[in-house]
Formats: sequence, structure tokens, C-alpha cells
Amino acid sequence: MGWTSSEDRVIFQWFVNSEQERRRRDRETVTELLQAVPASEKTLDKLRSLSPEDAETVLRKHPGYPLYRNIQSVRSMLELYRQAISDLGTAIETFPEIGHPDERPVREQREHEVSIRVNKELFVALGAAKTLIEYSRRIKDLVSAKAFDAKRIETFNSGEHALIMELRNVVLHQVHSRANWQKRWRDGAKSTHFIIKREDLLADGELSAKARAYLDQLGPTCDVMELLRGYSEKLEEFYAWLLNAVEEHLPMKVKDYEACRKAVKWQHGKLSYEAMIGLWTQAGADPYDHLSKHLTTEQMKQAGTLPHRSSQQVDFIIGCFDKDGICDDHLRSVIYKFFKVVDSQG
Repeated sequence: MGWTSSEDRVIFQWFVNSEQERRRRDRETVTELLQAVPASEKTLDKLRSLSPEDAETVLRKHPGYPLYRNIQSVRSMLELYRQAISDLGTAIETFPEIGHPDERPVREQREHEVSIRVNKELFVALGAAKTLIEYSRRIKDLVSAKAFDAKRIETFNSGEHALIMELRNVVLHQVHSRANWQKRWRDGAKSTHFIIKREDLLADGELSAKARAYLDQLGPTCDVMELLRGYSEKLEEFYAWLLNAVEEHLPMKVKDYEACRKAVKWQHGKLSYEAMIGLWTQAGADPYDHLSKHLTTEQMKQAGTLPHRSSQQVDFIIGCFDKDGICDDHLRSVIYKFFKVVDSQG
């Protein structure tokens, strides 16, 4: 008959409201418990009992969350910077070849399109480089100020750094320049280069004395990719040092946040696996019929060399999937049953 009468709808809404109120109280309770660092096993049990959505909401109020996010922001921006540099290099390589005069109108249109793309990628790369500096300031207090400044001075060329940052200001705030390019042959190989003339930079941008001095060292033209690749090597060295130093001096509240986050991930991962395996078991599915959809060719070959339906073979298959170490003894026993393991010795 369904929930059709007004009385039924009132009862149903009462259940909904009651459940929402229970979840709210549970969130408040766990949020308060998480303020004590490190979290006790009792607190972790209560955290694991929350829904994935509620656990995520609660963990945002963990004392270690803001600093954890700051550290992750540096990692994410570093990945974005690497991708931007790679994309810029790819874009530069697409500048068209000089062809027949009859093809000039098409080629000029193509040059314009590539020029726009190159400037876009340059915009992203320079913006990411600047943002990395801002993000790193949020976590620099986790390491010795003396060590931070010493490593920065040791790693970066101050003139090069000034030119990179001020080139970013030119691109973002002052002028959009058409991308000039050159095709060069070296040792039998041809390469494409994005060139900015020194006189154009000086005319279009307001460069500091330090940036001008470094620009003068480059000569009449600045090869943008060569400049950024040289800077990127220094940047990678510095942030490898910084992130490693941060990990070595990680505050307890951040370590506890990570432990809580991992506990939730493991719990919900185990429940998800058990639910899926339960459904597949009810459907009478044979896992061996579907392995090729999820394992690589090499993994399939390795699995095939192990005794069929043995714990050794199934342990190998679990290892291919379980990169986070979610599988505990209970879940492993459930998986053994699903695969109809014929031994328990390995």
C-alpha cells in the first residue's frame, strides 16, 4: 500500500527527523572527542561507526586538519606546476613547420592558435610557481627558520628567481605577447623554442634591477623553456628537502589526523568489499571469470603460475587490489570463501 495516508507520512517524517537528530548528536560527540590528541581507541571506534559523509564532516574539525590541508596544498600545487611545465613544452613543440607560400594563410592561423595555447600554459606555470611560494609560507614554521632560509639561499639563484616572478607579473598584469618561436637543429635533431626578446621584456615589463641583471646574462633573447627547466630543477630540490623536513617534524595533531583518516578509510573500505563480495556470492558469480577485467596481463600470468584456488594464489590477487592494506584476517577469510580456496596453508 505504501506510505499514502497523512498519518503514515507523519510517522515516516518522524523517523527521518529522528535519524537526522541522532546523526547530529553523534557528529557532535565525536567532534568533541577528537579534540583530545591522540585519539583513543574508543574515539576511533565511534569515528569508524559514522557514515562516510559524517566522518568526513567531523574530521574537518580535527585540530590537525588545517595544517594537514596546508601541507597537502603544497604537494598538490607542486604536481600542478610539473604538469604545467610539461604541457608548456608540449604546446611549444606544436608550432607549425615553415611550408609552401600557398599554405601561408592556414599556417599563420595555426601559429596564432598555438601562440594563444603557449601563453595560456605559460600563464599557468608561472602562476603555479608563485602560488607554491605562498603555500610554502604556511608550513615553513614546521622547520627551523634558519634551515629554511639557508636552503632557499643555497638552492635558488636570486636573479633567476626574480626574473621568473616578474615574468609572471608581466604575463598576469601588464601585457600579452605573441609567442615567438624558433626551430633549431642540433646533433641531427630538430627542436622548437619559445623565445622572448630582451628588448621586448624591458619595454613591456617593469623589471627590478636584480631581474634585469639576470636577463642581461641571457643575452638578446630568453628561451622560456630553458629558463623554466633550469628553475624547475632548483624548485624540485628545494621542495623535496622542505617536504621531507616537514615530515620529520610533523606535529602530533597532524599525525593523529592522518591516523584517524586512515582508520575511517580502512573501515569503510572493508565494509564496501564485504558488501560487494556478499552480492556477488548471492549472484553465484565465479571471481575467476572476471579477473581479466581488473588485473593486468602480467598480473594474470603471475596468478596463473600459482596453484589454482590456493591461499597463495588468492593472497597474490588480494595484493594486486589492496594497495592500502585494508584487508584484515576477517576480510581475508571472506575472500577465501568467495574464491573457494581449497587450502589454508599457502
